[in-house]
Amino acid sequence: MSNVPSLKRLLLFFGIGAGLAASAIAVYTWTQGTGGSRSSGPTASVQQSSRPNATQEGASGDWQVGQLRPNGLRIKPSGRSDASAVLDPNRFTRPEVKKAYRIAHEIPSMLNKLYCWCGCENRGVHRSNLGCFEDEMAVNCAVCRGTAEIASRMLEDGVTDAGKIQAAVDEDWGPEWAQAEQNRRQGRR
Repeated sequence: MSNVPSLKRLLLFFGIGAGLAASAIAVYTWTQGTGGSRSSGPTASVQQSSRPNATQEGASGDWQVGQLRPNGLRIKPSGRSDASAVLDPNRFTRPEVKKAYRIAHEIPSMLNKLYCWCGCENRGVHRSNLGCFEDEMAVNCAVCRGTAEIASRMLEDGVTDAGKIQAAVDEDWGPEWAQAEQNRRQGRR
């Protein structure tokens, strides 16, 4: 019975230690997901220029998600590029949502190359616009859906260069619109 107080102290010690370790890991993960900076959102460290002024990716390694790359893209495509994780469009009732998820099923490899101005890539939530359709992010985000619709429309018109599609997305959903949309969504909560 004399071991009970020391057992409680031991459990308390390990509980506090585990909590501190979890907090440290969360902070580390968060700062890595935002390029090491504490700012987040769609306009954090994002260049608004066109392809000729693209950030040079060199030995300095200063490129961050959202900055324009020489190839016209704002991300480095990675991960899954098929529709295996895209949610079923038929689970949604709103026509614009159903349409966008259907598009994600049709052109997943293109969406995996596109930066989504909702800023989810900056926060480490998604790797590309495709990721927005692998969960319910796009249900309430016009930016996510609009990006997919632009890509679909341009592919139908014969444009296959992801850099050109990204430029059109930037024009319609660039930093000003994305910031307004993000503010609108935060105000609705």
